[in-house]
Amino acid sequence: MDSTRLFSSITKHSGNLSSKSAVDFLGVLFFILSVAFLVYKLFTFHQYAELAAQWQQTPLSRAWWLAYVVFLLPLNWLLEAVKWRMLTSRVQKISLNTAVKAILSGISTGFFTPNRVGELVGRIAFLKPEHRNAGVTLSIVNSLTQNIVMALYGIPACILFFSYTSGLRHDMIQYVSITLIGILFIGIIYFTLPHWSRQLKSGSLSVRIKTFTDCLSAYNLKDLVQILAVSMLRYIVFCMQFYFMLRFFNIALTPWQALVSIPTTYLFVTFTPSLAFSEAAVRSSFAVLIIGAFSGQVINIALAGVCIWVINFIVPMLIGSVVMIKRSI
Repeated sequence: MDSTRLFSSITKHSGNLSSKSAVDFLGVLFFILSVAFLVYKLFTFHQYAELAAQWQQTPLSRAWWLAYVVFLLPLNWLLEAVKWRMLTSRVQKISLNTAVKAILSGISTGFFTPNRVGELVGRIAFLKPEHRNAGVTLSIVNSLTQNIVMALYGIPACILFFSYTSGLRHDMIQYVSITLIGILFIGIIYFTLPHWSRQLKSGSLSVRIKTFTDCLSAYNLKDLVQILAVSMLRYIVFCMQFYFMLRFFNIALTPWQALVSIPTTYLFVTFTPSLAFSEAAVRSSFAVLIIGAFSGQVINIALAGVCIWVINFIVPMLIGSVVMIKRSI
């Protein structure tokens, strides 16, 4: 009996060690790939001259707008850390400091992957090995909440934008309708996750699958609403950052134009498949297309899209890379 328990204990710890090694290996691999692509993007960026010229033409009074953007950066990712801590609280209690490290590491490991799906590698690295399967599921739920908010704000803004600028064309009506149906479906799934988790928990699924799904059964409606509320606050923060960056580049939008164009831009950026390292180009393209309807300063709009990407993703990615490497050593 004692030998059986000893064998089980050794097997358990070996599995945990293997899991930790695999996560650390993926973290380091994604870090190397991310840095390599970042270096590539820096060498192939062709707007340094325009950016330098814009800096030279910027009066000190407009520098405050850039200061506001930078000031909101910690709040942006602090809210994300709070949300991650709330999500993991039913599985494993983590400190806010650990949550911050997890989301920064996630930015680093997600930089190379489509739509930043690799973020979960960095995030679950800070969970105990036995909780990492649940962490994968919770990371997906985390992304789901932010996408729901993007659509809730973005779809009405999109309708108003195209109604104002050119009238709703048939293809745009079709796009908005499909997106609206999709987000309603996703919303229903989100709020019924605990129910389906409990159904799966009582079913005949394998233990392996249940390690991914059981974590959701502990949440209630209040938890899900609170998590969604934090996502909404974070959405407002990075919309404000984008607006301040536009003002820094001397793009003056009326409050109505900002409320319509910025959520529309984020809607298209979010639901366009892309890699994080190519998001600058995607973000700039949509910003020029949408915000350009209210301003003819095309170059400045494109530069604002690039700069907000650098501040909100490159800076945290570099910090997260250091955190990830320190943890893996």
